[in-house]
Amino acid sequence: MIDASIKIMVPPEKRKEVLQTFKAILGPIRREQGCISCNCYVDVEAENTLFFKEEWNTSENLGTHLRSAHFGILIGAMKLLIKEPDIRFDTIASTAGAEAIKAARK
Repeated sequence: MIDASIKIMVPPEKRKEVLQTFKAILGPIRREQGCISCNCYVDVEAENTLFFKEEWNTSENLGTHLRSAHFGILIGAMKLLIKEPDIRFDTIASTAGAEAIKAARK
């Protein structure tokens, strides 16, 4: 699994426009082949900091997405930012759930 995350800081006057753009592309991205999840989050301590997070099942499907029109729209929205976005692609080999918390708290 590949975890893709983009942390952006938007100018206050562009926040609504960027959020509307993100909201419009969430559904289409979620329907792309290999997309496990796609969400946008607002930092509760800094409302102009947004996190766009995607999870992909393979690097091939992520690559197709990065070449897609939907990602092109995301790139266009990033041109409105205060500074360069923080972009990360993390490959995840394994995951754990609540059982990891229970094991750690024994």
